[in-house]
Amino acid sequence: MPQPPTDLSALLAGAHAAIAQARDVEAVRLLQQVLERDPGNLHAQYLLAIQHAQVGLYERAEQRLRAVLTQVPGFVVARFQLAQLLLMRGTGGDARHWLQPVLDAPAPLGDYARALDAAAAGEAARACALIEAAQRLPQPIPELAADMQRLLAQLRATAAA
Repeated sequence: MPQPPTDLSALLAGAHAAIAQARDVEAVRLLQQVLERDPGNLHAQYLLAIQHAQVGLYERAEQRLRAVLTQVPGFVVARFQLAQLLLMRGTGGDARHWLQPVLDAPAPLGDYARALDAAAAGEAARACALIEAAQRLPQPIPELAADMQRLLAQLRATAAA
């Protein structure tokens, strides 16, 4: 039986592979190992927050995202992730607070921020239109574009129900 990796880069690589293959429990375990060895590793903290959300540990995910953003307030993707999580948990006002610094960003990021802000304000049609417009542009952050595509599908499904 192979020994588990102890090198931080190997642990992170294993976590990335587990995330890519939707092996969420394994990814959480590997990211926790990274943080045991390097508690200040913001990348691992961010990934662990996302994995916590993925497995339904929303409160842990929110706490960790807030902690990451306290250290790196300009981490745009983390702001989007936190805003989405807060929207999902029904705290749109708090989501809007976290989006505020990104609302004036150029497209497509600004469009995505404005879409999340519109969704938080209960303006689903406007949110959908903003996401659709942004999706037609080159995507500097493919992961964010994928998240916004999922949000668009969710908004449409909710509107259709």
